[in-house]
Amino acid sequence: MRQQFLQRFRLSKNDGSARRRCCRWWLGGSVMVVGLIAASALTPVFSNMGLLILQRLPVPLPDTDNPNSTSSSTATETNTNHKIDTEPTAYIVLGGGLTEQEGNSESDKHSADESSIVINQYTRSRLQTVLQHYQQHPLPIILSGVESPWMQDWLAVQGVTNVVSENASMNTCENARFTAKRLAIKHAYLVTDAYHMRRAQRQFALNGVYSIALIAAMPEPKSWQDWRVNLRHSRRTIYELAAYMRDIIQPQDNCRHAHTVSMQTLMSSRKPQDIKLF
Repeated sequence: MRQQFLQRFRLSKNDGSARRRCCRWWLGGSVMVVGLIAASALTPVFSNMGLLILQRLPVPLPDTDNPNSTSSSTATETNTNHKIDTEPTAYIVLGGGLTEQEGNSESDKHSADESSIVINQYTRSRLQTVLQHYQQHPLPIILSGVESPWMQDWLAVQGVTNVVSENASMNTCENARFTAKRLAIKHAYLVTDAYHMRRAQRQFALNGVYSIALIAAMPEPKSWQDWRVNLRHSRRTIYELAAYMRDIIQPQDNCRHAHTVSMQTLMSSRKPQDIKLF
C-alpha cells in the first residue's frame, strides 16, 4: 500500500512538473510571437501582411433597389471580387484631408482664414491618380468630402473641369451616403489609398454603388531603411482593420443619414469663391 502511494505521489509530482514546463514554454513562445509581431511593425512586413488581409475582406453586393441603405442586412456579403455587366460611368475621389499652407508666420496662424488652407499629401496623391486615369479615359469626376472645393481648384489648374462635388461629408460613411444622394450613380471607379479602399468600397456598396478600385500611393513609400515610415504604415493598417470591424459590429454614430442633409448643403462650398490657392 505504501509503495503504491509513493508511486502515485511521484507520478503526480512528475505530471505537475511537466505542466509547469509546458506553461513556461507556452508563455515564452507567446512572448516571442508578440515580440516578433511588434518588431515587424517597424518593417514593411506588418503592413504588407495587413494589406493582404484587408484586400480579402468581404464587400457586399450593392443594393441597387435601395441605394440609400445604411445596413448590411439589406445586402449580400461576399468574399469574391464580384462583377457587374455595366461599365463605370465616373470617377469618385475621396478627400484625404486639408492642411495649413507651409511658410505661414506665427501671427498668420492666429488670424488664419481659408487662404492658408491647402490639400494635404493624401488628397494630392488621390488627385494625381485620378488625373492620370482621366487623361487616358475621360469620365466625370465626383469629388467627395469637405475638401472638394480645394480639390476642384487643383483639378482646374490641370485643365479638368468635368467635375461634380459633394461638399458635406466628414467621414467615409458620409462619403458614400451623400455621394449616392447627390448623384444617381451605380458603377464607378473609386480613388483612395490601399489601406482605406476596402472599407470605402463596402460603404459605397451598402449605398448602392459598385466600385472598381484605383489605388492612390501613400505619400511616404515603405522602406527597410526608415522604421518611422514603416510604423506609420503599420498604424494605418491597424486602424483600417479595426474600423472595418467596427462598421460591422457597431457602425459609427457620427455618420449622418442622407435625409438629414439637404441637397443644397451637399452642393454648397465651404470655401469663398474669391479665394484660389493654386
